[in-house]
Amino acid sequence: MSAPGGGARPTVVALVFPETLAPALADALRAHATAAGVALEVRALGWNVDSARQPPVDEARRAALADADVIVAFVPPAELARLAPRVRFVQATSAGVESFVPALKGTSVRLASAAGVAADEVAEFAMARLLTVWSDARTLDALQRARRWAYTEVDKTAIGGRTVLVVGTGGIGRAFARLASAFDLRCVGLRRRPQLGAPAGFERVVGQDALISELPGADAVVLALPATGKTARLIGEEELAVMKPGAVLCNVARGSLVDEEALVAALTSGHLGAAVLDVTATEPLSRRSPLWRAPNVYLSPHVANAMTPEYLDAVARLTVENIGRDARGEPLANLVDLDEGY
Repeated sequence: MSAPGGGARPTVVALVFPETLAPALADALRAHATAAGVALEVRALGWNVDSARQPPVDEARRAALADADVIVAFVPPAELARLAPRVRFVQATSAGVESFVPALKGTSVRLASAAGVAADEVAEFAMARLLTVWSDARTLDALQRARRWAYTEVDKTAIGGRTVLVVGTGGIGRAFARLASAFDLRCVGLRRRPQLGAPAGFERVVGQDALISELPGADAVVLALPATGKTARLIGEEELAVMKPGAVLCNVARGSLVDEEALVAALTSGHLGAAVLDVTATEPLSRRSPLWRAPNVYLSPHVANAMTPEYLDAVARLTVENIGRDARGEPLANLVDLDEGY
């Protein structure tokens, strides 16, 4: 496939990606490009996933960015638009793109997310963690380690018939609802445009303004929505206070959605039954954070969506698809509205 405009130049893709994972992603990109007949040149820059510890933009990285038609990135380089004047679009390797929006807003560079690529995997993780809480697996593990046969100490409760409020009915929310039906869980969805109806697996959907009224009836709340200026601290002191006593909050989206100080208070008081947190407001989480010591917290280091070979292959497939769409003048798959933030 020739480059847009009829020239013979291959599409140059710069990978702003961790050095340990970049080779696998580069190989997957080349394989999908070959299968699709796309002329591609991949340049791996090597980048830390922690935006606060990005490497200096040395001459080699500067040259690769300056020549790039497409950037595939986990985090955006600082001054991306200035350093990459040729870039036509950026393909994020995650569903969340809050770090990209300020870097690209006001420029002509388009942004595509990886929304939906890991929806099943993240939903499975959320379900597994909720089952861990409701089966009192921590007590079971402690009894096993202590070699004690004490069934009266296990606080296991029934799962079927419980209600889960799923905040966000995108790929992850829908995948969770499909899984939930197998456990006889009732799923209520909260979506920005409830007039679009209830996706498969949801008993009903409500608008965002119904959050406070729906929280008291939920045995668990699963957060699966984007992080934007409108969703920052969506779950705060007021929301936690109206949640059903003993309910579980599960956040597999972004840490900024939750007021962590209020969450610690709700857990410490015993009002909230448990909190499943795969994400925190600041990552990595400081060793001094009170979240480590709060009762009934199930912390994990943002691993619901792991960078497995399968995931990298799916990102590569999506990237090559978008290169083809771009060349044909078609809208990008997973095109992000930079004003909305997702």
